[in-house]
Amino acid sequence: MSDWVKKLVGMKSCWHCEKLMTKKEVYSVDVDTQDGPINFKMCKACAEDMDEMLKELEETLAERNNTF
Repeated sequence: MSDWVKKLVGMKSCWHCEKLMTKKEVYSVDVDTQDGPINFKMCKACAEDMDEMLKELEETLAERNNTF
């Protein structure tokens, strides 16, 4: 499908797996970084994986900060 047809129909592609989705299927993942906020558009499966990964990262960083 060409880019202009995707925009016309309202199709979005997943940032990670490139799966095409409708606007209702899009999950928006916001991440605050040192360089500023980042917004990813993902499918449900990739968003769940990203959520788990970020939770584990936060727990690891919290444990690291409590070691001193």
